[in-house]
Amino acid sequence: MSTPGNTIGHTASQGWEIGVRRTFALSPAAAWETLFSQPVLGVWLDNKADIAFQKGDTYTTASGITITVTSVTDIKVIRMKWQQKGQTDASTLQIRVIPAKEKTTVSFHHEWLANSAEREAMKNYWTHVLDAIGRTLEG
Repeated sequence: MSTPGNTIGHTASQGWEIGVRRTFALSPAAAWETLFSQPVLGVWLDNKADIAFQKGDTYTTASGITITVTSVTDIKVIRMKWQQKGQTDASTLQIRVIPAKEKTTVSFHHEWLANSAEREAMKNYWTHVLDAIGRTLEG
């Protein structure tokens, strides 16, 4: 989202941000389960992640990404702080599961990114995750 005079993906309220979404032939409950269990959890977080995803839960991946869950509404939305190794500031990740008739839309919205380069990197990252969900469902 942008405002006149601003670069695409940069807002006054959330800094640099990116949002990607895709609709799958799943119920909201099945989409939620898919996101927070292996093998899809291994794609977006860590293949050894063992976390309940409750408010206050923290996990650090082998690559040094630390997440802290800040709020959860089961089968709807989860928000977490996302801190890359070596960065001083955490960004905010929101994962939403949105009913869409007989299907469900999975949305990743990542805000407070450091700059346009990180925005592009996270756009590619979350698009890859959505591709992996699609492959998992096909397999």
